[in-house]
Amino acid sequence: MFLKSLLLENLRSYERAEFSFPRGLSVVLGPNGSGKTSILEAIYLLATTTSPRAAALSRLVRWKQPSARVTGVFESDGHDLTIRITLVGTGARDGEAVGSPAAKTVEVDGRVLDRSRELVGRVRAVLFWVGELEVIKGPPSARRRFLNTGLGQLSHRHLDDLARYRRALRQRNHLLKAIAEGGGDGARLAPWTQTLVEVGAAICVDRADYARALAQEAAPLHEHLGAGAPPLEVTYRPAVSLEGDEEGVAQAFYEKLQARHAEEIRRATTLVGPHRDDLAVRLGGVDLRRFGSQGEQRTAALALKLAEAAVARQRGKTEPILLLDDCLSELDPQRAAALLRLEDHYEQMIVTSASCPDPLRQRCKGANVIALNGNADLCD
Repeated sequence: MFLKSLLLENLRSYERAEFSFPRGLSVVLGPNGSGKTSILEAIYLLATTTSPRAAALSRLVRWKQPSARVTGVFESDGHDLTIRITLVGTGARDGEAVGSPAAKTVEVDGRVLDRSRELVGRVRAVLFWVGELEVIKGPPSARRRFLNTGLGQLSHRHLDDLARYRRALRQRNHLLKAIAEGGGDGARLAPWTQTLVEVGAAICVDRADYARALAQEAAPLHEHLGAGAPPLEVTYRPAVSLEGDEEGVAQAFYEKLQARHAEEIRRATTLVGPHRDDLAVRLGGVDLRRFGSQGEQRTAALALKLAEAAVARQRGKTEPILLLDDCLSELDPQRAAALLRLEDHYEQMIVTSASCPDPLRQRCKGANVIALNGNADLCD
C-alpha cells in the first residue's frame, strides 16, 4: 500500500493544498515553518485518527475556520482507497480558551464510519519526528504510549483492551479515593478489580510479545545506523510477573494488588498494573535515558521507530508508510546515508528536510521532490 495523493483543506497553515506521491522515496523540502511537518501529521492522522503533536484535534483547524479536512487516496492491492477525515473546530486559538475537542468524521470510500477506531489498520504509518526522543529520554508514560501506538495499529483487540482497562482504572481510583475519605463501599471495588486484572493481564502479555519482536529488529537496525556501535538492548519492564500463561499473569496481578491494598487506600490510587509499565533501552548495558548522549538517544529512538515499522511489516496485512520528519540534519553523513539506504525496504518513504545534505542530494536524483516556498534548487 502507498499514498497516491493528499488534499489538505484548512489544516493548520494550509488553506488548500494538494500533493502527489509515487511509490518509493518522496522528499519534502522547505524552511522551518513552511508546513513540512503538517503534511506528515495529516498522513499520520489518516492512519491513526490521532495527531502526534496536538492533544486536541481542534488545534489542527486553520485559524478562524470552522472545520478542516484531510483526504488521502491510497493504492491497495491494485485498487484505490479513499480516506477522508473532517475536523470541526470548537475553540479559540492563541491563548484563548479552547472548547471541547473537535468533532471528527471519518469516511472510507464515501461511507461514514460509526466509530473512528474502525479505520485503524486500514493504513499503517510509522512517524519519526523530534518528539520521538521522549521514547528514550522521557518519562515511562512516553514509552507506554509508544508500545500502545505500535500495538494499536496491529490489533483492534489491544485498543479495546486499553479502553476497558482505562475505564476500570478510572472507576477503581474513584472508589479508592472515596474509601480513603471514609465514604466508599469496599464491596464495590471487587468487580472493577476483576476487570482490571483480566484486561491488564492481556495487555501485559501482548506488550511483552511485542517488545521481544521490537528488540529483535532494533538491535540490527541500530547497528546499521550506528556503524559498529555497542548493541542496543530493549527490555520490557512490567509491573507484574509474566511467569506462566495469561491466567497466571492475572493471578500474579491480583495477588500484588491484594498485597498493596492498604497502601492503595491510603494513597487513593491503584499502584500496580500496566499503567506503571516501562521499557528499558540500553546501549552496551548503559541506560540511555540517564547516561546517553543526545546523539546516542536520537539514534536509538530512530532504531526503535524503524523496528516498529519492521514489526508492522511482518505482522500486518498492509505495508507501513515510513514518515521521517527533518531528522537528517541531526545525523552525521554516515548515519544519514545508512538511513536513506533503507528506502529499498519500504514501498513508500516520505522524508522532510530544511536543507539537502549530500546523502539526501544523491537520493533526490531518483526521488519525487516536493518543494515548499520555491526550494526546488536545494537538491540540484
